[in-house]
Amino acid sequence: MSHNKMNKCAVAVKLGLMVGTVAFTAPVFAQQAPADGAKKDQQVEVIQVRGIRASQEANLNAKRFSDTIVDVVTAEDIGKFPDKNVAESLQRVPGVTIQRQFGEGAGVSIRGSGQDLTLTTLNGQNVASTGWFVLEPARRSFNYELLPSELVGNLEVYKASQADLSEGGIGGTVVVHTRKPLDLDANTAYASIESTYQSDSGSNDPQLSGMYSWKNDAETFGALVSLVAQERSLQRQGNEAFWEWGAGPVGFEQDRKRSAYTATLQFAPSDNLNIVFNALDMQMDADNTNYALWLTQADTTWGTGGTEAWIGGDGKTPGKQGTQAKGPLNVAYYQARPREATMNSEVYDLKFEYEGDGYKWATQIGDTSSTGGTDFEMVVDDGTGGTPIVGGKYDFTGGGQSWAPGNLNIGTYDPGSLAMGTGPNFNKTPKTDGESYIQSDLTFPSTLGPITEFKTGFRYADHNTTSRRFEFIQKAGFNPVISTKDIQAGSIDVGAGNYSIKKFDVNALKAWAKASITGETEDLGAYSEITEKNAALYGMAIYSTDKVRGNFGVRYVTTDATSTYYVNKKQTESDADYSEFLPSFNMVVDLADDKILRASAARALARPQYVDMYVNPNVMGTNDDTPNNQRWIVGNIGLKPFISDQFDLGVEWYYDANSMVSAALFLKDVKNFVNIAQGTATAAEIPFPLTRPDEAANGWITEQKGNGKDASISGIELQHQAYYGNGFGTIVNYTYTDTETDKDTFTDMNPILSDSSRHSYNLTGYYENDLFQVRVAYNWRSEYMIRESGSYGNRLHDDFGSLDLSAVYHATDYLDVKLDVNNLLEESSKQFGHNNKQTNYSGFAKGFPLYEYEMARRISLGASFKF
Repeated sequence: MSHNKMNKCAVAVKLGLMVGTVAFTAPVFAQQAPADGAKKDQQVEVIQVRGIRASQEANLNAKRFSDTIVDVVTAEDIGKFPDKNVAESLQRVPGVTIQRQFGEGAGVSIRGSGQDLTLTTLNGQNVASTGWFVLEPARRSFNYELLPSELVGNLEVYKASQADLSEGGIGGTVVVHTRKPLDLDANTAYASIESTYQSDSGSNDPQLSGMYSWKNDAETFGALVSLVAQERSLQRQGNEAFWEWGAGPVGFEQDRKRSAYTATLQFAPSDNLNIVFNALDMQMDADNTNYALWLTQADTTWGTGGTEAWIGGDGKTPGKQGTQAKGPLNVAYYQARPREATMNSEVYDLKFEYEGDGYKWATQIGDTSSTGGTDFEMVVDDGTGGTPIVGGKYDFTGGGQSWAPGNLNIGTYDPGSLAMGTGPNFNKTPKTDGESYIQSDLTFPSTLGPITEFKTGFRYADHNTTSRRFEFIQKAGFNPVISTKDIQAGSIDVGAGNYSIKKFDVNALKAWAKASITGETEDLGAYSEITEKNAALYGMAIYSTDKVRGNFGVRYVTTDATSTYYVNKKQTESDADYSEFLPSFNMVVDLADDKILRASAARALARPQYVDMYVNPNVMGTNDDTPNNQRWIVGNIGLKPFISDQFDLGVEWYYDANSMVSAALFLKDVKNFVNIAQGTATAAEIPFPLTRPDEAANGWITEQKGNGKDASISGIELQHQAYYGNGFGTIVNYTYTDTETDKDTFTDMNPILSDSSRHSYNLTGYYENDLFQVRVAYNWRSEYMIRESGSYGNRLHDDFGSLDLSAVYHATDYLDVKLDVNNLLEESSKQFGHNNKQTNYSGFAKGFPLYEYEMARRISLGASFKF
């Protein structure tokens, strides 16, 4: 019975899982996979093969028999994805690097092109996503923090394009697949309980997950439900510099509650028809607080006298003096920013698959929506306005930030009172994101020469995203100053080093602030909305001979976008549109029974980020404690899409069922990178009131977004996977990536792309037997640029490596005990100023230690039960 009309990659995964430890030969399976993979007797207990080796074998099988360049990550079994975080599993794939947010994988870059140029889909379609962090911009990239790995069956990482693949990924496309009930035994049940210890917070946090799958005796109807619930007490300590004003030890604390619920219904009344309905609800409560003790610079003249060391200059030559890195301190300034934040995403997806006489038809319709952002934000500042430091000094010359605080005791400093920021500093910033879509595909056989099939189809999506800001109105006569006497709450660890500062009761502060609220008013100047209608039509031919197979085709895409915003409280719209043809060609040549040559050429497209398309100005840096950092950031609805002409060539040698060696060359020529033209404006020239006299005197830094120069990406991927017998195996890969662009593409004038590391590698070793398995993996990437608009700016992230461990003890046929350790060595995150131009009196001078964060070790211990 043909329950699922699977693509060749999915068929190969299932075959690999069934093969287990049995050797196979390429020509036989390559021809039989599409025909045999759908039979009922081949689907029984497919998911129940256990073990790292079987999973790796399935991954190799999928890669080997694909018609394009794809890597696969397969769950060993239900609830046994290789890592607790899906992004952290993807970093084990050659050419993939990840960005971490507060110690957890959040974004994925493929082959040096940046996380904004990676498309991630769930079961082939987009997932609406909003961030919880107040400064997180509206992007197209998927937030992997929201997706529990327990819900995932496997991942496909497409590094080359083909006509039937949704546009949006220049670096590549990640397809996340969830499970279906007719693939599992009837009455399959799974449950797990875990406790996670985090070295920064010192807390032990629980996680529960469960799944139940049922199908009828005829195996024509099935239902699957699952849930994951997790709590996490997260902390992050570090140093931050907003220079030349001040720097200090900072801390971040978050109470994170995450849950996810899925329901899948599958109906396959005949060999010809398959209907699958998926519902997914993912939620996160992410209340958080930033703490800081700012230690300001004493030499407020910003001249060459009174300082002892400089970075990026000689400290004396006009125009080449650089940035002060050692000298006296001025005042201590306490600050905290309590927030309440959420992030929710929902998906409802219905897919029909029908195989008629000489054709296959599939249609997928769905809706996805997300709400998130910060629901409440306040700031409390040092009630003294800054306490003088006598005899204190700072020294940033050793690659980090250190302080000799003189008469100040950092750990016991208490300002006595806290002053609450009002107006723009007392607000909420909700965000929404949503998309409705329909996709239809038709496949029919061909006898035209080597062409075996033709495939055609279309996709249409209507997308809307908003970002808004509301300021709370407070009752008349409210006193915004509170004594610290009755809100003492111990201390909190801060800084990169052995620091702690006073902690005050955040709940008491929020209750005090909320009691003053009488209403709210929307800042219409901050209203941002993008409506986008995307359509695509494609045709693709699949061809095959005795030694050569692949596909070629073309995809035509159109986009109509509208930015809605307010000017002088009047709603205004700006429109833009574009279209593009995206041809693609993929070829696989069987050089021998165990050797393959791959080649690909394609044009790929990725749309600009929503935050860059918002026409209304984004105002940053006003009414804060950092002088002369007011920014007026203007987007552009008319930004062109990123276009990449890309080429790939690779060879693969599968010298046994568990082992392979491969090498691949890739080249991308990418157009239309978004750049930021920076300038200045007086307070009178910008229609936004600057209420503080010092800010009004300094005026504005303006940032206008537009399309910049082209860039090239080239590199090589090397991979070796081997099984040595007696339970031992290794997976090793290395990627070299070189990116080049004009030096004026970015304001820092570095001719390299964001998120791109020149070198990255993964070393994984494992051992398993009938009772026990252990896997140790080390991922490392060299330095890379992080670029953000606003005060955090463009900076260089130092090289980073993470050592992770996973172990499982099979206590019984039904019970496993498992241990996972992430970032075993507690590697820290270091970020430096890296302007490739003479930079004076600024932390963005090359080599200045801007930010450093200690990254926690996470240890999870738990048990899972399956029958």
